[in-house]
Amino acid sequence: MLAIWIYKRFLLLIAAYGGVLVALSLFPKVPVWSLSSFLGEVLFSPLKLLFAVFLFIVGFLAYSLFVRDIIIIWKTSYSVPFHIPRMFFVVAACLSWIHLFYYNGIAAFIVLGLALWYGIMDVGLIR
Repeated sequence: MLAIWIYKRFLLLIAAYGGVLVALSLFPKVPVWSLSSFLGEVLFSPLKLLFAVFLFIVGFLAYSLFVRDIIIIWKTSYSVPFHIPRMFFVVAACLSWIHLFYYNGIAAFIVLGLALWYGIMDVGLIR
């Protein structure tokens, strides 16, 4: 049972980190004040932008599960099943966030904010 849980968490971490990293590389690289360039990127390559947005959403939703784990670990005692592996994956998720902040700080901050918001809301579902 533990092996299946670890396998799922490993795939979630890869989906979160890989999804956000690929999404950040696929977003259009246009100057901030150039609306016409941005519209040109959107009009001439809409599938690339759609794929980037989809990966971004998958990434922050996967990271929100690690935020939920942080809150569950902090809120409860050692009675939580898989306490030590859960801590390991939380630390791995935090390290991947640090790399994302070095890669693109503003977008990583948005991912972290959305993951925190959704992860905190999702904690109420588990009782």
